[in-house]
Amino acid sequence: MFTVASALSAQNRLRATSAAPFLKEPGGLRLGTLVSGVTYPGGKNNQGHAEITIEGWIPVASTAATQRDGFDLSLVAGGGAAVRATPGGNVIARITEGTLLGKSGSRGTWVKIRRSGWVARGSLAANTEVAAVAPPVTKPPSSRPRPPAPTSPIGRPSVPIADSTITRPSAQPAAAARRDSAARSDAPPTGLVSDQATLRKGAVLTTAPDGRRIAAVTETADVQVVDRRQGWAKIRIDAWVHEGDIAAEVNAGPRITAAMLRQQPEKYVGQPVTWRVQYLAMQEADDLRPEMPRGQNYVLARGPLPESGFVYLMLTKDQAADFRSRAPLDEVTIEAIIRAGRTKYLPTPVLSLVAVKEQK
Repeated sequence: MFTVASALSAQNRLRATSAAPFLKEPGGLRLGTLVSGVTYPGGKNNQGHAEITIEGWIPVASTAATQRDGFDLSLVAGGGAAVRATPGGNVIARITEGTLLGKSGSRGTWVKIRRSGWVARGSLAANTEVAAVAPPVTKPPSSRPRPPAPTSPIGRPSVPIADSTITRPSAQPAAAARRDSAARSDAPPTGLVSDQATLRKGAVLTTAPDGRRIAAVTETADVQVVDRRQGWAKIRIDAWVHEGDIAAEVNAGPRITAAMLRQQPEKYVGQPVTWRVQYLAMQEADDLRPEMPRGQNYVLARGPLPESGFVYLMLTKDQAADFRSRAPLDEVTIEAIIRAGRTKYLPTPVLSLVAVKEQK
């Protein structure tokens, strides 16, 4: 039977219909972003917003202990961190750097966090899982019942789209989240992205829009959409291959990561790195970046990939001319020397470019 308890449980869980901003208060500071299709515990309503709670797991290394405002932790990972349903599991939300968090558990290198905030009511829908316990209808069905739609691992329907291989998020709320994010960082805005989407069986992977075919997907797969251009979606997918199938490898073995620099920014100064980065824009150093001479040409890049932070890459005159000939969002592998583990005001490493390693 459909019980009062189950009805109340359903009313207290809300499903995100887009990658909506997660706010400190209605219309206030952005603390993170929801993941479309995920359900969250809900609370009261205020000024067109609903209170929800994010609870999940993040790496311990992404946090620092604090006692501010009654919270236990502060998120220190540059570029924020993904909150996962289980350690290493599906992403259920993303939290912005500097957000204060409550600690509710730990497991190895992971810590379980909890944070309540506010989301625009239009970006949420009542959870419909209660339909499974509703009483049966008295009138016999006129035809054979339709099977339920297949769902992705995070519980949202995998709806086929005729002209795309990616399940598209709702555009308007996602665009608002992207504009808000761009206002808080150095990075120029990119296309609409999503933390998780489902790739159709038979989808073809290419090196670029209308580029060379490199593989075809034999089964549906979960991917992250990181960019969109002219009807194409750029994706990242986690997969495994036999080591014998790797024809060439860049910087195999231990390497310096951005996370290591954030932990000990002075330790690795002067050491070489080989990183893959995404070129975003050319810049000139100013007084806000005293680690570089004023007027110094540098590149704002995302990386090291697949990490989500940013890098300042100092260039010579010839190197600057080379990058000006490249298209924004191009990915390149660089050899560089760490000049500073972070800047005075941001956890962004400063590197001196040695060379760009062109793909063969």
